[in-house]
Amino acid sequence: MLAICRTLPVSLRRVSAVAAALAVAGALSLPAFAASPATSSSSSDGYSSSAAYTRGLNIDNLVGNTLADAPAGQYGSNGGGQYGAQYPNYQSRWSKLAFEAGGGFTAPIGNDTHGYNTWGYNFRVGAGWNFSKRLGVLVEYTFDRTKIPGSTLSYLSNESGIYPLYGNINNWSFTIDPIIYQPFTKTTGAYITGGGGFYRKVTNFSTPVPFTGCDFYYGCYYGYAAQTVAHSSSNQGGLNIGAGLYWKAFGEDSNAKLYMEARYVWINSPNASRADPYGSGTEGLIPVTFGVRF
Repeated sequence: MLAICRTLPVSLRRVSAVAAALAVAGALSLPAFAASPATSSSSSDGYSSSAAYTRGLNIDNLVGNTLADAPAGQYGSNGGGQYGAQYPNYQSRWSKLAFEAGGGFTAPIGNDTHGYNTWGYNFRVGAGWNFSKRLGVLVEYTFDRTKIPGSTLSYLSNESGIYPLYGNINNWSFTIDPIIYQPFTKTTGAYITGGGGFYRKVTNFSTPVPFTGCDFYYGCYYGYAAQTVAHSSSNQGGLNIGAGLYWKAFGEDSNAKLYMEARYVWINSPNASRADPYGSGTEGLIPVTFGVRF
């Protein structure tokens, strides 16, 4: 008992020394542990934690060399995506091509109102180039068909002995026409256009004649068909000028425009002569057209 009591203080002193050594070692290891990157609990999957991943990134490459060196306007003011800022200014190599198609009615004017011509219809197609949002040029094909007044046809029918007599005047043309746009709002505006080129005028007179037809399904049948009894044609130059309104019905960013316009067309066709007894002289028309432009 006495021996145990003597050895107990020695043992306590040794335990205290070991505990103090462990405490010092733990205190020295804490900074090293805090500075070391954390790793995931499972090393078998080969992935590091976010702390290790962040250490491998070069922040200068992500921020300094991209945003600072980017051209002005490439990124949004809030550092947003590249394409969101550039999209409104993007234009493909085909964006300047211009197209149009339309149709409507045609009214005679001037010399044509003196018994030579009456109301008809028209259609137009064209293609060209837009130099800017306000200036372009089109090569246009236009067809106008108008009728000859009934009083004129009755007079010619009595003179020729051909009854009944029908007639029409066809004008078709290829012209070069600049166009200037003037916007009012983001979706509406006006424009002026005009030009000149080649015009061909054809006057036809016809009368119905009986005919007999046969086919596999219906057998033989009888009817009437128009037969041309007189014809006149001429090639000449002409001019046109007009104005219209447009509406971007599919949105302000769309190139498509619905339009309506009126033009004055002057055709230098010849007067009546022995060689061309049906010539009416210079021709004036006002085609009113509705359609779409791109």
